[in-house]
Amino acid sequence: MDKRVFLLGVSLLAAGGLSWFYFNTTQPVATSGMTTDQTNAFYEDMATNAGMQNLSGMVAGIGFFIALISVGLRRRKKDGAGKSITSKPAQT
Repeated sequence: MDKRVFLLGVSLLAAGGLSWFYFNTTQPVATSGMTTDQTNAFYEDMATNAGMQNLSGMVAGIGFFIALISVGLRRRKKDGAGKSITSKPAQT
């Protein structure tokens, strides 16, 4: 497992999760008696907030997959020898 890739995945997962939580808790609130301009601004804020929630969810998902893939990574041997190949003895 490559620790740098794993830490990258975990940090993306944490950043995406925290930003998703932030955007989920700070949604714009409508009030009664809003004018047309205020209503349009409210809908724009709602659309922006939903887009940011989607984006932060994607960042968290990518971080999860990077962390998951890093568990399967193994470092290569630098000498390049690898496994030795042995042949069967000849049958006589």
